[in-house]
Amino acid sequence: MWYKNAIGKEKIQFMFNNEFDIELFELYSISLEKNSELKCNLICKGIPKTHPKKWDKLEFNALNLKIIFNEIIQMNISGTKIGFFCLPKINSSIDYSEITIKHGEFQLYCKSKFLTIDNITPYIDIRWD
Repeated sequence: MWYKNAIGKEKIQFMFNNEFDIELFELYSISLEKNSELKCNLICKGIPKTHPKKWDKLEFNALNLKIIFNEIIQMNISGTKIGFFCLPKINSSIDYSEITIKHGEFQLYCKSKFLTIDNITPYIDIRWD
């Protein structure tokens, strides 16, 4: 599980019955923030079967996942454009966490001391049925 050692993994455990696979994501935004943090905003079309009941009242066709890589150890970014669909490789171990995204000429690699699951919210994307 990509979130096994992430800070905030309880969100996935309780909201989605411990099931939130990394499938097809849109890399919506990334930002390098203070205190050596890489923030990634990913839009996921795959919605887990189990989700919070209160969401049933909402109209949504995707999930917005915001994750933060804290205390960066190593980072490499090349390319010029985001907003594409990809299959990110995310690993969280006791010693470090990392993300790798490759799409065409865009490449992102970040290794950090911690991975934080900041937020997961329902999302409506008008581009999709």
